[in-house]
Amino acid sequence: MRLVSLAAGIAFASLVVPQAAATAAPQSSAQAASQAAASSGQERPVQKIILTRAQGEPTQLAQAGLETVNIGSGHALTRISRATLQGQGTSSFDPSQDAAILTQPLSVDPFLVTGLSWSGKDSLASGTQIYIRVRERGEWSQWYLTDGDGGAGKDRADGHNVRGGTDPFVTAGADAIQVRVTGQESDLPSDLEVAMVPENPQGETVLSENDLDSVPAANTDLNQDSVQENSPSFASQIESSPAAQSGEGEEAESSAQNTDVDQEAVETDNARSGVITSGVGSGQARGLNGTKLARAFPATVQPNGLPVAVTSRRGWGADESYLDWDPEYFTASHVVVHHTAGTNNYTMDQSASIVRGIYHYHAVTLDWGDIGYNFLVDKWGRAFEGRKGTLSSPAGKMVAGAHDQGFNSGTMGISMMGTYQSEAPSQATLNTVGALAGWQLRRAGVTNMSESAGFRPKGSNPKYRAGTYINLARISGHRDTYPTSCPGDAGYSKLPAIRQIAQNGAQDSQSASAANNRPASYTVKGAIWGLWNDNKSLMGNPKSNEEASAPGVYQLFDRGTAYWTAQTDAHFVGGKIFVEYGNQRYERGVLKFPTSNEYSAGSGLAQEFQGGTITWTQNSGSHTLRYGTGIANAFRELGGAKVLGAATSDETRSGSGVFQVFEKGTAYWKAENGTHFVRGRIFDKYGSTGYERGSLGYPTSDEYAVASGHAQEFQGGVIATSNSGTYVLRYGTGIANAYRDLGGAQVVGLPTTAETPSGKGVFQVFEYGTAYWTAEGGTHFVRNGIFGAYGASGYERGFLGYPLSDEYSAGSGRVQEFEGGVITWSSDSGTYVLRYGTGIANAYRDLGGAKVLGVARSAETNSGKGVFQLFDKGTAYWSPTTGSHFVRGHIFEAYGRSGYERGGYGYPTSDEFWSGGSRVQYFEGGRIAS
Repeated sequence: MRLVSLAAGIAFASLVVPQAAATAAPQSSAQAASQAAASSGQERPVQKIILTRAQGEPTQLAQAGLETVNIGSGHALTRISRATLQGQGTSSFDPSQDAAILTQPLSVDPFLVTGLSWSGKDSLASGTQIYIRVRERGEWSQWYLTDGDGGAGKDRADGHNVRGGTDPFVTAGADAIQVRVTGQESDLPSDLEVAMVPENPQGETVLSENDLDSVPAANTDLNQDSVQENSPSFASQIESSPAAQSGEGEEAESSAQNTDVDQEAVETDNARSGVITSGVGSGQARGLNGTKLARAFPATVQPNGLPVAVTSRRGWGADESYLDWDPEYFTASHVVVHHTAGTNNYTMDQSASIVRGIYHYHAVTLDWGDIGYNFLVDKWGRAFEGRKGTLSSPAGKMVAGAHDQGFNSGTMGISMMGTYQSEAPSQATLNTVGALAGWQLRRAGVTNMSESAGFRPKGSNPKYRAGTYINLARISGHRDTYPTSCPGDAGYSKLPAIRQIAQNGAQDSQSASAANNRPASYTVKGAIWGLWNDNKSLMGNPKSNEEASAPGVYQLFDRGTAYWTAQTDAHFVGGKIFVEYGNQRYERGVLKFPTSNEYSAGSGLAQEFQGGTITWTQNSGSHTLRYGTGIANAFRELGGAKVLGAATSDETRSGSGVFQVFEKGTAYWKAENGTHFVRGRIFDKYGSTGYERGSLGYPTSDEYAVASGHAQEFQGGVIATSNSGTYVLRYGTGIANAYRDLGGAQVVGLPTTAETPSGKGVFQVFEYGTAYWTAEGGTHFVRNGIFGAYGASGYERGFLGYPLSDEYSAGSGRVQEFEGGVITWSSDSGTYVLRYGTGIANAYRDLGGAKVLGVARSAETNSGKGVFQLFDKGTAYWSPTTGSHFVRGHIFEAYGRSGYERGGYGYPTSDEFWSGGSRVQYFEGGRIAS
């Protein structure tokens, strides 16, 4: 880490950095490139900085902002902040005071959400506090005291959770951070780390000293709102009821609270905020016309009778691979209102990215498995679906969240995106929060939104033990159920207004200017004009002029938007595909600009973009394939939607891989196997085995042609299909293993039967041979000429029985051994069977068989009182009186000159042996030596 060095002594304090330089330091080219990448929507890793180790010892990075300096002669040493020494500002606040941890001001890649987490306990030790300040747009923020996040995963009776953390701290795109932790060093939590989540998080990286640069930073004040917000003196309207002892008065006994709302104050706050709210959750703001608002807003939905449009998880880009918590539904007749934390400086087009950041922080950093809140609402009143299953919750129920420890099961959590300690939420925010709260409570049968009713938490937290009776407001603040200041004093003071909105609907607010509704004329030109001229009935009339969006332009029409770049030419995106394109952030997202017009694909439609393809069908809706992922790349290489049809599902995690279903096949991806499509009859058979979760696992090859059919390989076996049928060979069974070891379908062809029991074993027929297996003999294939002779002998049910070896080379041909004999084959002599139990076959085996004597060159031939059989390396003779013996080499030549067995020597009576330096063999008529 490149740190500003300190000269000995306090004299260094005079070497200050001018304030303008400290607060608006010029960016390096690397920083500029990093910010450009962030603003382009590029996926970037979550950055982490480790502050303490497993036993709570602070790291060098954690204390790099503290320096021990000798002040004067004879004075005690005191900690001085390096930032104080190197920066100039109007603040007298010294962040090193009481600090056990003070990092340097550190330059990092841009991020939208940050937070600190630790292991071993939920909450910090008494006296330990965590502060954050960030640099946004060149200016350093004040120091913010963070609040503990009382969401804490599932409700637990003991209140214990593995990892604690702060509330997510929202920024407007910070590119530097400094962390301060006060209290005793011995009280620091274990494994304390700060995580910084970018616009589009993908993976995580731990930053070391070599990855970080310290930057100049002017002194800034302590944010007093955050200090007051986190003090123990905050007011809660809810306290434990005496009924906690008696267990009476639950749910059925409810008491109304004050429902008065100061309408004048509401309207004054609305006017002061500069927000124009044309209705519940309208999201309209001064300075943005309707066209630009439409592009800043992700697409929204209104399922299940919702009173406001909501951006779904898919709309804001939830990475569903983070999920490890299946939705659980509970009867929910209470709503808990929260706020986040941060600087409140975020812009309209950052809202969806901030939701993605909070999702990553909750699901991954804090290991809750999903985002904590059921809904999030931004400054403009735009609602975002949080917890998976929220929008599909049955009437009267709500999916359990992770927003309020102990109270997650049986409540709905709504978080207002911002810090509302002294600054009040906008009227648009209040309208949406109230509408959502009223929607849930009405579905639960509640008619009085301002009443209180009994509630017993299912888990424990520092304020309430599991099972404690609480007379809880139907719409309450987080501070009512947990020792926190959330949703801030200003936010909490608006609960009566939220209750009235839930009861009666949105408050009246200033209407949008009539000028926005006047008809306008627009110019269409260039390549977009050519596209429009040919497709006016498809595109409708223009709704805007061309707008620049590097490296091209776009123009809005009645039924969609036309896009142009020099590289892609002009294309129109409309209808359902345009809605999905909007979910992916249009041309500024990963898909970039369109490269084709919409076309028919399978039973639906498809359109190609620089970064991927969108498909749509009536039954399955829209799905996006992003190039750069294995499945999308394979989809493109195989011919895309024109070959495989439209996608009918999103990528779905399954075990250690993912799959995606298409009309004409299913794509599977695993890191070690890559991407492969499974289709047709092979896919049907794959399904009968349990797909990727069955014994075959994931595919390891694409389907390929073999002789009369096709085959595809999987982790656990092979599926082959031909006119003879479709069959599975599972590795781990003898036949499948032998099939693989011999070279598979390329060598033995495709199976034409399933495995078939026969006696003590099984067999399976292939195009080029048959595999046999027994427990004692293993698996062996019998093929070609040898198989014909085997069949003539009755196969495995004949005298030869099951094979004991694979076919192997010997002499001038090939040999295979069986339980009851041997079959040999050569191209010039043919195939012969040696049956054990006959003299020649036994002798052949005893002398080493084909490996010593080669293959048979003739059948057994009668001669006089016995028989003989020719082999590559000798001739076998047998008679009842002499038994079986082989005659070979020079002895055989001399034997032949004497007329063989019909000559004077007759049949051999011994095998060849050494004697006195010569090879000797005895015959009926004498002895031959060589």
